[in-house]
Amino acid sequence: MNYEKIGPVEIVIGESQSRSPFSTSLLIRDKSTKESTLIDCGGGPSVFAYLQQQKIRQIFLTHFHPDHTSGTPLFDQTQILINPYDYNRLLQFAEMRKSPATSRDSRKAAGTPQLIYPYEQEINMSGTTVIMLHAPGHSEGFCCPYIPEHGILMIGDIDLTSFGPWYFGPDSDIDQFIASARMTLEVDAKYFLTSHQKGMVLQEEYPRKLEQYLEIIDRREERIKQAIKRGCSPAELILQDVIYFRKDHGQAAFIVRNEQMGIAKHLKRMIRNGEPLGDYFLEFAMAHKLAPDYVEQFTRPAFVGKASAQSETKMN
Repeated sequence: MNYEKIGPVEIVIGESQSRSPFSTSLLIRDKSTKESTLIDCGGGPSVFAYLQQQKIRQIFLTHFHPDHTSGTPLFDQTQILINPYDYNRLLQFAEMRKSPATSRDSRKAAGTPQLIYPYEQEINMSGTTVIMLHAPGHSEGFCCPYIPEHGILMIGDIDLTSFGPWYFGPDSDIDQFIASARMTLEVDAKYFLTSHQKGMVLQEEYPRKLEQYLEIIDRREERIKQAIKRGCSPAELILQDVIYFRKDHGQAAFIVRNEQMGIAKHLKRMIRNGEPLGDYFLEFAMAHKLAPDYVEQFTRPAFVGKASAQSETKMN
């Protein structure tokens, strides 16, 4: 098993060095009770086999994406907690998992959440204090677990890869992603841990790596501007190597959909920033069968109010 330890925190690397569809988890051990708390559960079969040998009392999920939740159905005796925005999403996916008609749907890969944890409050996880910092952008409910005592900030899908930021879901937002990424610079952490590939980045190198990562957003937008300036049609815009290389589009349907959604997000952002592209966006949405309202789709959180610092807001 590929892992590192910082105090009671075990960093469990997912299969294929946590490349999607796998991700890194945190296993926090209580020395006195021998019980553990897990943060995220998408490491892959070999990781799940290892985790099933541990006494895991609770699983906290940073957000609802399958590469972070796929192992949760294996822990049916374990409490599963998720943030207020993603509670209903995960509940729906858990219901889909029970239906034979959706047995091939990747979204089914989620256990049933029992509780909602609060953002920005101290939570006792197996004897260690953790604060779940709300960091929307990658998704609406996405958060970064912060362990102050040991200087660990799990930046998760702010993953610092050369591919760049992922904001292709209906509940993703480019400007929120940038704001959340910059928020992490204000956290007093020594170790910045990504969920995919890069792994651990130390405090002294993190600001430079983060800026290089965020610059990819500007480069993507500049490619769109230049393509439109050249007279590129909305139908052809996804073939301009904006996010993925055109040659990669045939590898999987999700690559084309991510390209379409990513460009649509950028066009909406450019419109908000004063670019006269309203008609162009509508033509793009029509050409790629995207409902304009689907491009920016947000929800009301399942829980509104104050939860206790022990994190346990029950849902019926």
